[in-house]
Amino acid sequence: MYDIVITGGRVALDEGWADCDIGIANGRIAALGQGLTGRRVIEAAGRWVMPGGIDAHCHLDQPTWGGVDTADDFSTGSISAAFGGTTCIVPFAMPGPGMTTLAALDRSLACAGGRSVVDYGLHGVFTEATGSDVEAQLDRLAARGVPSVKAFMTYRGFAVSDDLMLAIMDGARPRGMTVMVHAENDAGIRRTTGRLVALGRTGFRYHAVAHAEAFEREATHRAATLAEITGARLVIVHVSCAQSAEEVRRARGRGADVIAETCPQYLLSTAADLDGPPQEAARFIFSPPPRARASQDALWQALSTGDIALWSSDHSPYRMADKIAPASEPSFTTAANGVPGLETRLPILFSEGLLSGRLTLARYLALAGQAAAMLYGLDDRKGRIAVGLDADLVLWDPDARWQVRHEAQHSAVDFTPYEGLWLTGKPTDVLVRGRFVIRDGILHDATPTGQFLPRHAVPADPARRPIEETTPWLEA
Repeated sequence: MYDIVITGGRVALDEGWADCDIGIANGRIAALGQGLTGRRVIEAAGRWVMPGGIDAHCHLDQPTWGGVDTADDFSTGSISAAFGGTTCIVPFAMPGPGMTTLAALDRSLACAGGRSVVDYGLHGVFTEATGSDVEAQLDRLAARGVPSVKAFMTYRGFAVSDDLMLAIMDGARPRGMTVMVHAENDAGIRRTTGRLVALGRTGFRYHAVAHAEAFEREATHRAATLAEITGARLVIVHVSCAQSAEEVRRARGRGADVIAETCPQYLLSTAADLDGPPQEAARFIFSPPPRARASQDALWQALSTGDIALWSSDHSPYRMADKIAPASEPSFTTAANGVPGLETRLPILFSEGLLSGRLTLARYLALAGQAAAMLYGLDDRKGRIAVGLDADLVLWDPDARWQVRHEAQHSAVDFTPYEGLWLTGKPTDVLVRGRFVIRDGILHDATPTGQFLPRHAVPADPARRPIEETTPWLEA
């Protein structure tokens, strides 16, 4: 007799679709089979039972920078995630001015504690100001279950030098930690922005010029080369264009452990969206910016083949006022960068990826959360429907046809970049560790019982070694 039995649904397992019951006990998946009995039976006829999603790139309750605050805390952000079928999130412990990486972690843990309805981890963040004791901080992060760190190659106050990047990668590899990088050439962006301002070209359309593809391509190549030098595991986050995706493929072809991530906004928006009236164009201010339509085709292809392994929202919850109001005239130089996406990440993948036929079931499951679980040290608990793992389950109505509207979203952000988009397929019921958070499309339990999940290290491939430990002259 299980606590809950889900019966009658079409269940997405590693090996494919199955018609089976799911028995849940003590918050975990206890059995998969036929004729299971439970104290509570959930009839899922006509629905697809999928693993809860993992969004490993999002921003919640961050410190104020430049007078701009994030709209979502861990309460509104996690509720929004749950309505979108995501049952685990891994935001960034972003440092405020003068804050160390470890102090930023403490701050984020305090912000999250007792507020989230879904489970969560955290990524560490390094900047030039977060301390020179890189290895000591990495040790303490790993000991606290944070085996991943992020570094930026641009943004004032965040951009790190190649020297610091190498130090981070050198320290991360032997500790089984993953380095995440925002790859854009800072000097190129500053140079081009200055010239555009001097020419009076500050409208939102010039955001795509100031953050041109060449800057992302160069930084992706440089970060991948540093990973090749150190033997570190590297994730290039929010790959926006075919050029950067190609740099990742080239690096992997050389044997480097470089992984690409992309986000829904790069598959559904183009630079042409920045040409509209300010109130409309502001909905597409994010970095890297939207690109040409040809890049969308290339990114979908890379998602289908696995050349892009991760699908994240990069949920950056800034209000419209922070995009338009800071200047007397709306300008790309003052607009807050970022758009909401926690709630729409999985429905877009489900509709435009799985149901459209662009993605197989296996690729959908990998992108929904399985790949993130394996890469970021959550695979012992999350990411699949399998006996022994947490009962993070989502029942989808595959026939639901609905339109994205800001008013129906649960984020505290006052817009969505996907306003008016028609999608097919919608989560109706969401369980986190066997507890219903969403039931029949309604918030069933807002009790913030989400747990902080210490994550395990993922050892580096021993075949990938720092360049000084290799002897290429012996192979000649």
